[in-house]
Amino acid sequence: RGGRRGRPDALVAVVLLAGLLLSGSRAGFLLLIVGALVLVGAGAAGSVVRRVTLAAAGVLVLVGAGFLLRGTAGTLGSRIAQSFDPNLPVEYRVSARPALWRAAWRVFLRHPVEGAGMGVFAWTFPDLAREENRPLMRDNPGSAYVQALAETGIAGFFLTAVFLVAAGRQALARARLGDGAAAGAGIAVLTFLAALAIGSHWLASDVSLLFFLLAASIASPAPESARAPLSEPAFGKIARIAAVIVFAIFAAASALATARPAETFRWASRIGFHQEESGPGGRYRWTRRRFALWLQPGESRHLTLVHFSPGPESVDVSARVEGRPTYRRTLRAGESVVLALSGSPERARPLVFEVSRAFVPKRLGLSEDRRELGLLSIEQP
Repeated sequence: RGGRRGRPDALVAVVLLAGLLLSGSRAGFLLLIVGALVLVGAGAAGSVVRRVTLAAAGVLVLVGAGFLLRGTAGTLGSRIAQSFDPNLPVEYRVSARPALWRAAWRVFLRHPVEGAGMGVFAWTFPDLAREENRPLMRDNPGSAYVQALAETGIAGFFLTAVFLVAAGRQALARARLGDGAAAGAGIAVLTFLAALAIGSHWLASDVSLLFFLLAASIASPAPESARAPLSEPAFGKIARIAAVIVFAIFAAASALATARPAETFRWASRIGFHQEESGPGGRYRWTRRRFALWLQPGESRHLTLVHFSPGPESVDVSARVEGRPTYRRTLRAGESVVLALSGSPERARPLVFEVSRAFVPKRLGLSEDRRELGLLSIEQP
């Protein structure tokens, strides 16, 4: 805003363009195109020639950089290239949001009041997609507000809407003040709240920090001349308190209903194992430092554990069933052990393992692998 222009503004524009390029957001690219058209029509950047030049330069720089980096996974160039790849499913080429929103709606219908729980959608989506015979992998609901409805239910969505209205009013009041950091923060908050309608990630850690710093800027007291009296009606206060109470009751009931091992192992019989890999000796999985298996009544399984660590130190492996120690052994580097596991004849039970030491390859300078690795595991059919 205002007439000040110079190198700092140009530097900010370059940084923002680079961020958009690396983000891989096709929706962000479309917003940039719209923004360029607004820049041309608004008249705030000087003559028509200057406006067209600035808009075209921004778009061309981004398109050129995207073309050069189209082979780099995750960048805007690669995402746009995917849009024209006939070998990819339509969901990857255009947008999977219709499928995501349908799945989120089914989650909401199953838990309409308290929601399914924050973060649940991402790891249950493969099963939800399977219900439509769609081979989709983990993803977010494609809209922060849809995610709030699915994961926190009516009560949580109501609180989200209250926050949305309050933050929007404060941001709009600040944006109307004119120039200055507070006005810029107000515009940024309004833009972010609008972007959440099609934003896939609900306040990721880095974005969350920036957003709440901006929100703190707009929430500080405005000048007396620009301050509007804010009064909350009694009904609104009562409704807000009631929503918190209802949410707490249903969230507690949902937690108690799922506080059992069978619910933990609903989607898989193993927890704490990384994805399956292939090597010279066959297929295997890395475990984390703590991992567990779910044994059905009378089930028998054979598990081989190998201490394959870059260091010479030994590790202790222990196992517990319902809190009772059932196994303990020390494995030297390169040593393995074969375990014959038998389930109880009466009921299903979890077998929880713990390794005394794990390692992260990246921290040791071995590779870029950031996973916590405990033991190699091979399970015989």
